[in-house]
Amino acid sequence: MGKAFSRQVSRLNTIHGKTYQEMASDCDFARSVTWFNKMRWEEIENPPEPGLFPAMAKALQVSERRVAEMVAEQWCGVRPDDTVPERLRSLVAVLRGVGVDDLPVIEQMAQALSDKATAEFDVERLSEKVTELEDGEEPYARENLEGLQLGELQAIVVRSGHGLAVCEGKDEAALVDLILEAGD
Repeated sequence: MGKAFSRQVSRLNTIHGKTYQEMASDCDFARSVTWFNKMRWEEIENPPEPGLFPAMAKALQVSERRVAEMVAEQWCGVRPDDTVPERLRSLVAVLRGVGVDDLPVIEQMAQALSDKATAEFDVERLSEKVTELEDGEEPYARENLEGLQLGELQAIVVRSGHGLAVCEGKDEAALVDLILEAGD
Protein backbone atom coordinates (compact mmCIF):
# COMPACT_ATOMS: atom_id res chain seq x y z
CA MET A 1 0.00 0.00 0.00
CA GLY A 2 1.02 3.57 -0.08
CA LYS A 3 1.37 6.69 1.93
CA ALA A 4 -1.54 8.52 0.29
CA PHE A 5 -2.05 11.05 3.07
CA SER A 6 1.64 11.94 3.27
CA ARG A 7 1.86 12.11 -0.53
CA GLN A 8 -1.02 14.61 -0.67
CA VAL A 9 0.68 16.84 1.91
CA SER A 10 3.93 16.58 -0.03
CA ARG A 11 2.21 17.24 -3.37
CA LEU A 12 0.50 20.37 -2.06
CA ASN A 13 3.76 21.60 -0.57
CA THR A 14 6.25 20.83 -3.33
CA ILE A 15 4.13 21.10 -6.47
CA HIS A 16 1.52 23.67 -5.52
CA GLY A 17 3.63 25.69 -3.07
CA LYS A 18 1.18 25.43 -0.19
CA THR A 19 3.06 25.87 3.09
CA TYR A 20 2.55 23.83 6.25
CA GLN A 21 1.44 27.09 7.87
CA GLU A 22 -1.32 27.45 5.27
CA MET A 23 -2.40 23.83 5.77
CA ALA A 24 -2.55 24.31 9.53
CA SER A 25 -4.50 27.55 9.08
CA ASP A 26 -6.94 25.93 6.62
CA CYS A 27 -7.84 23.30 9.22
CA ASP A 28 -8.24 26.01 11.91
CA PHE A 29 -5.07 24.71 13.58
CA ALA A 30 -6.71 21.38 14.48
CA ARG A 31 -3.25 20.14 13.52
CA SER A 32 -0.07 22.16 13.86
CA VAL A 33 2.49 23.31 11.32
CA THR A 34 4.87 20.75 12.81
CA TRP A 35 2.27 17.99 12.42
CA PHE A 36 1.95 18.71 8.68
CA ASN A 37 5.74 18.83 8.34
CA LYS A 38 6.07 15.46 10.07
CA MET A 39 3.20 14.08 7.99
CA ARG A 40 5.05 15.10 4.85
CA TRP A 41 8.05 13.06 6.00
CA GLU A 42 5.85 10.10 7.08
CA GLU A 43 6.74 10.56 10.75
CA ILE A 44 3.17 10.49 12.10
CA GLU A 45 2.15 7.09 13.43
CA ASN A 46 -1.49 7.75 14.31
CA PRO A 47 -4.12 8.90 11.80
CA PRO A 48 -6.34 11.92 12.32
CA GLU A 49 -9.63 11.05 13.98
CA PRO A 50 -12.78 10.97 11.82
CA GLY A 51 -14.00 14.15 13.54
CA LEU A 52 -11.07 15.98 11.92
CA PHE A 53 -11.86 14.81 8.38
CA PRO A 54 -13.77 18.00 7.41
CA ALA A 55 -10.84 20.17 8.56
CA MET A 56 -8.32 17.87 6.87
CA ALA A 57 -10.35 17.96 3.66
CA LYS A 58 -10.15 21.73 3.61
CA ALA A 59 -6.41 21.73 4.37
CA LEU A 60 -5.60 19.05 1.78
CA GLN A 61 -8.00 20.39 -0.87
CA VAL A 62 -9.87 17.11 -1.26
CA SER A 63 -13.29 15.80 -0.26
CA GLU A 64 -13.98 14.34 3.19
CA ARG A 65 -14.47 10.97 1.54
CA ARG A 66 -11.03 11.23 -0.05
CA VAL A 67 -9.53 12.02 3.38
CA ALA A 68 -11.16 8.83 4.72
CA GLU A 69 -9.76 6.86 1.75
CA MET A 70 -6.26 8.27 2.30
CA VAL A 71 -6.41 7.43 6.01
CA ALA A 72 -7.60 3.90 5.22
CA GLU A 73 -4.78 3.44 2.72
CA GLN A 74 -1.95 4.92 4.77
CA TRP A 75 -2.77 3.53 8.20
CA CYS A 76 -4.88 0.44 7.49
CA GLY A 77 -3.43 -0.75 4.19
CA VAL A 78 -6.85 -0.69 2.50
CA ARG A 79 -7.79 1.04 -0.73
CA PRO A 80 -11.43 1.42 -1.80
CA ASP A 81 -10.84 0.54 -5.44
CA ASP A 82 -7.44 -0.64 -6.60
CA THR A 83 -8.31 -0.05 -10.26
CA VAL A 84 -8.48 3.74 -9.94
CA PRO A 85 -5.01 5.33 -10.41
CA GLU A 86 -3.83 7.60 -7.60
CA ARG A 87 -3.82 10.67 -9.83
CA LEU A 88 -7.55 10.23 -10.52
CA ARG A 89 -8.81 9.51 -7.00
CA SER A 90 -9.62 13.13 -6.17
CA LEU A 91 -11.38 13.51 -9.50
CA VAL A 92 -13.50 10.42 -8.86
CA ALA A 93 -14.55 11.88 -5.52
CA VAL A 94 -15.66 15.10 -7.25
CA LEU A 95 -17.48 13.21 -10.02
CA ARG A 96 -19.65 11.42 -7.47
CA GLY A 97 -21.45 14.72 -6.95
CA VAL A 98 -22.13 15.38 -10.65
CA GLY A 99 -25.71 15.01 -11.88
CA VAL A 100 -26.54 12.31 -14.40
CA ASP A 101 -27.55 14.90 -17.00
CA ASP A 102 -24.10 16.51 -16.84
CA LEU A 103 -22.10 13.30 -17.27
CA PRO A 104 -22.07 13.38 -21.11
CA VAL A 105 -20.46 16.84 -21.04
CA ILE A 106 -17.77 15.63 -18.65
CA GLU A 107 -17.20 12.51 -20.75
CA GLN A 108 -16.78 14.63 -23.90
CA MET A 109 -14.36 16.97 -22.16
CA ALA A 110 -12.35 14.06 -20.73
CA GLN A 111 -12.23 12.40 -24.17
CA ALA A 112 -11.05 15.63 -25.79
CA LEU A 113 -8.29 16.02 -23.19
CA SER A 114 -7.29 12.38 -23.59
CA ASP A 115 -7.14 12.79 -27.38
CA LYS A 116 -5.02 15.93 -26.91
CA ALA A 117 -2.57 14.10 -24.62
CA THR A 118 -2.33 11.21 -27.08
CA ALA A 119 -1.70 13.58 -29.99
CA GLU A 120 0.97 15.47 -28.03
CA PHE A 121 2.67 12.18 -27.15
CA ASP A 122 2.55 11.06 -30.80
CA VAL A 123 3.97 14.39 -32.01
CA GLU A 124 6.82 14.19 -29.49
CA ARG A 125 7.58 10.58 -30.44
CA LEU A 126 7.51 11.39 -34.15
CA SER A 127 9.65 14.48 -33.66
CA GLU A 128 12.27 12.46 -31.79
CA LYS A 129 12.27 9.78 -34.49
CA VAL A 130 12.61 12.34 -37.30
CA THR A 131 15.39 14.17 -35.46
CA GLU A 132 17.17 10.87 -34.86
CA LEU A 133 16.84 10.04 -38.55
CA GLU A 134 18.10 13.46 -39.65
CA ASP A 135 21.16 13.12 -37.42
CA GLY A 136 22.28 10.07 -39.42
CA GLU A 137 24.78 10.14 -42.28
CA GLU A 138 22.24 9.53 -45.04
CA PRO A 139 18.98 10.53 -43.36
CA TYR A 140 16.72 10.25 -46.35
CA ALA A 141 18.10 7.11 -47.92
CA ARG A 142 15.36 4.78 -49.20
CA GLU A 143 16.34 2.01 -46.76
CA ASN A 144 15.94 4.43 -43.83
CA LEU A 145 12.55 5.65 -45.01
CA GLU A 146 10.93 2.37 -46.03
CA GLY A 147 10.76 1.09 -42.45
CA LEU A 148 8.80 4.11 -41.24
CA GLN A 149 5.05 4.24 -40.68
CA LEU A 150 2.69 6.57 -42.53
CA GLY A 151 2.58 9.15 -39.71
CA GLU A 152 6.35 9.25 -39.47
CA LEU A 153 6.69 9.79 -43.21
CA GLN A 154 4.04 12.52 -43.09
CA ALA A 155 6.01 14.26 -40.34
CA ILE A 156 9.13 14.23 -42.52
CA VAL A 157 7.24 15.64 -45.51
CA VAL A 158 5.77 18.46 -43.41
CA ARG A 159 9.11 19.13 -41.74
CA SER A 160 10.84 19.34 -45.14
CA GLY A 161 8.50 22.20 -46.08
CA HIS A 162 6.02 20.45 -48.35
CA GLY A 163 3.05 20.93 -46.04
CA LEU A 164 0.29 18.67 -44.79
CA ALA A 165 -1.81 18.98 -47.97
CA VAL A 166 0.90 17.15 -49.90
CA CYS A 167 0.70 14.25 -47.42
CA GLU A 168 -3.03 13.65 -47.54
CA GLY A 169 -4.24 10.68 -49.53
CA LYS A 170 -0.78 9.24 -50.13
CA ASP A 171 0.46 5.88 -48.98
CA GLU A 172 3.88 5.07 -47.56
CA ALA A 173 5.50 4.35 -50.95
CA ALA A 174 4.26 7.64 -52.45
CA LEU A 175 5.58 9.59 -49.46
CA VAL A 176 8.97 7.88 -49.64
CA ASP A 177 9.20 8.89 -53.32
CA LEU A 178 8.15 12.46 -52.46
CA ILE A 179 10.83 12.73 -49.75
CA LEU A 180 13.49 11.31 -52.05
CA GLU A 181 12.48 13.74 -54.82
CA ALA A 182 12.76 16.67 -52.41
CA GLY A 183 16.29 15.60 -51.49
CA ASP A 184 17.48 15.63 -55.10
